[in-house]
Amino acid sequence: MSIAQQYLGMARRAVATLALLGLAGCALQDEAATRASLADWVQLGETEYFFSRRNCAAGVFEIKATRISSRLAKARSVRAGLRHLDNGRPVAFEVAGLSPDTVSLQVVNSDEARGKDIVRAGIVGKDCMLDPVSDVYLKALVDQSSVLIYDPVTPFLAVVDRSNRRVFYARSGNVW
Repeated sequence: MSIAQQYLGMARRAVATLALLGLAGCALQDEAATRASLADWVQLGETEYFFSRRNCAAGVFEIKATRISSRLAKARSVRAGLRHLDNGRPVAFEVAGLSPDTVSLQVVNSDEARGKDIVRAGIVGKDCMLDPVSDVYLKALVDQSSVLIYDPVTPFLAVVDRSNRRVFYARSGNVW
């Protein structure tokens, strides 16, 4: 093998390595970071689904208990939840009789900018879900026993699906 062929082989390997590193860098968030974002609030079990790319991330995780930790502020009304968000604190909207979808609509009606942030995380995060995952996510969004969690710092949306003992994670990397 000539020196030129050796250099060509090394160059190809270097380009392939850089390409793989570049693709890995295109993910918005990795699974470990996603699990860490949720682990203080819910008891996570196995990962059922995870996918991330540059503009979105989505995950579905089994939960061992439906209880949400006291480490996370809980709001019994949309207004109370907005106060937590205004202070930059993540919050679980545990509003009796309201599904996560209804809560997000009420947030939009009360504070359009904040509401758009929540809706964006949920909609764009859904773009990282396969159709079967998206279908069960949408069902959880309209279930009144589910709880909407929103973290304004990261920002991401989580839906604790108490009926099926799982938590959905949705995050947008886009800015509208």
